[in-house]
Amino acid sequence: MPKRLKIQDVIYAGQETNIQTQKGYCVRIMTGAKVPDDCDSVVEFEAVIEKDGFIEFIKPPKKGSNIAYLGEDLKKNELVLKEGTLIKPNMINLLAQLGYKSVKVYRKLNIGVITTGDELVDIGEPKKPSSVVDTSRYSLIAQIRQFNQEAIDYGRILDDPKKIQYTLNNATLNCDIVIITGGSSFGDKDYTQEALNAIGAKILIRTIDMKPGRPTIIAKKDNCFIIGSPGNPVSTFSVFRLFVGNIISKMLKCKDFDVDFLKCKIDFDYKKKSDRMHFLPTKVAFCQDGYVAYKINYNGSGDFSALSKANAFLAIPKEVEIAKKGEMLEFFFI
Repeated sequence: MPKRLKIQDVIYAGQETNIQTQKGYCVRIMTGAKVPDDCDSVVEFEAVIEKDGFIEFIKPPKKGSNIAYLGEDLKKNELVLKEGTLIKPNMINLLAQLGYKSVKVYRKLNIGVITTGDELVDIGEPKKPSSVVDTSRYSLIAQIRQFNQEAIDYGRILDDPKKIQYTLNNATLNCDIVIITGGSSFGDKDYTQEALNAIGAKILIRTIDMKPGRPTIIAKKDNCFIIGSPGNPVSTFSVFRLFVGNIISKMLKCKDFDVDFLKCKIDFDYKKKSDRMHFLPTKVAFCQDGYVAYKINYNGSGDFSALSKANAFLAIPKEVEIAKKGEMLEFFFI
């Protein structure tokens, strides 16, 4: 290729042209414009010296440089998005380029929330010494919306077996998943299992060997999954993330809602008080050698303050009695 070429014409983006480039000539071309068929490289403006209608190369151009060739991004019949892909903003360019104004998607799941307990009061309501603010309801609704699903609030129900049965049955008729908090344990006023039996639900799991969240119930009625969670905020939060998220993933064939366990080094000692698997609210940061988990003052499953300071749950296996500083354990972000 000659070191000096005469500028024959200019091509702008969006311009249709049939320019035939003559020998010893070049064309000025703008970003996004179609390259003439007889040209095989594009050189940046900064890589040439332009004078009196001619350009001189500062360095020889490479064949094929700065040209996006037909089919280099995608081949014909190439799979671009798999079923179960969560469509995110970075994928919209691709769909638009392929001519899709819309695509078939799974509808959002309807997820019902029921909280139970005589002690519960709403935000701003007068409180007695025995009252507890119904925080888990708001937290669950927020988590459902964070997962971009439809939250249906069935409110808080007193510890009345008939009312719980009625509300639970109604929710299963209108929802894909129902979460009912409080009443899943074995106390005198724990009515979740009784209500499930009364409405004809099949109990799949009665307890889970974990802390917090041991008295968790997982059941199914027709096509609706029902999760009976303890009412304490840390229990409710962890049960949603570990189990409801997994059910959402299975129903939508999308792995984005599954818990993603990662490895971290712990920066503190921890002694377990039971032989169950523990999920401990913690603060995880990325350091030079990887993720490190730092201790948060934690007073048990009712400690909403610790939950608000955490960005992860540390998983301490059932067989580990004492976790030592510097050991590697699994965790997941929340």
